[in-house]
Amino acid sequence: MRHSSCLLAASALLLSACGALPPRSSGNAVAVAVPQELAGEYDNHAERWNASGGGKQAPAGNAAPAIHHWLTHPGGDRNQLLWRVVLPDTTPVQEARWLLVNEKNGFVPYRPLSAEAEAVFQDSARSVRLDEKSWAPLNACTLKAAASRNGLAFAADPAACSALLPGIGATAALLPLRFELVDDRLRVVLVTDQARGVDAATLSQRVRWFTGWDALNGGGVKAAPDNNDWHLRRDLRLHSEGGRVGLKYRDGAASGYSLELARLTYRESNTEVLRLAVIEDTSGKTLAYVWGDPGATRIGLSLGWLQVGLEVEGMTRDTRTR
Repeated sequence: MRHSSCLLAASALLLSACGALPPRSSGNAVAVAVPQELAGEYDNHAERWNASGGGKQAPAGNAAPAIHHWLTHPGGDRNQLLWRVVLPDTTPVQEARWLLVNEKNGFVPYRPLSAEAEAVFQDSARSVRLDEKSWAPLNACTLKAAASRNGLAFAADPAACSALLPGIGATAALLPLRFELVDDRLRVVLVTDQARGVDAATLSQRVRWFTGWDALNGGGVKAAPDNNDWHLRRDLRLHSEGGRVGLKYRDGAASGYSLELARLTYRESNTEVLRLAVIEDTSGKTLAYVWGDPGATRIGLSLGWLQVGLEVEGMTRDTRTR
């Protein structure tokens, strides 16, 4: 786990390390709308799973930290982008919130200053009203259109941006310096990434939420075939990028097992799958799993003592029968 002191140290390293990350300018960049497809939720579970050798060992010390992104257009305004960055494995959990606004020279990051500004991140249907009491522009950290091998990226000048960081505090470590969307994967360079090396970045996959049910036998893994003590729940909800949910009995007591849903790529065959696994909580051991197409909208399993059914959140009856 990384602590806030690590994040602050990463900020301090920006002057020396970020000099090796020049923005790839596309010339006289003009303001362009944030791509509509950028909005969404992203997580880098698959990246970390790959770095650990397919879950067989702990990630190396310079591996990317666990990270989760929420990107939304406030009030449907495509020229603005609310961006929440969370490092869920830090203690305490580190989080930063930014508003990217499409202005003349590119996307200017704004830092929230008031409770009113913070409230927008909880209710993205609200429109953002920019004023100096609620939002502070970080003009030196403007992200401009930049060329990339995959099409279009947005990048800030790290040398110019570094002068602002001391006044921002610990959240400066989670300020984006570069980002690009490649299919449904979001590649991001944050200030904190620079402590890991010149080319360090995180690659997160777009999250899909699944809901469903489970039927858990009261006898657990060793339940007898004729044991009819089934505990049924219909409120399962977990996402496709390493989302986990604990299995419980009808009285709410923990069973000692969890479900994990993850989109992963097996190195040996270079096969991408959507995997639903049963995890033993105490040991972290995977007891069983099933897999399907990475774009599957439904997935389930039956182990005798446990049955599970999941489908993409929001599916209608008409969609399910097609």
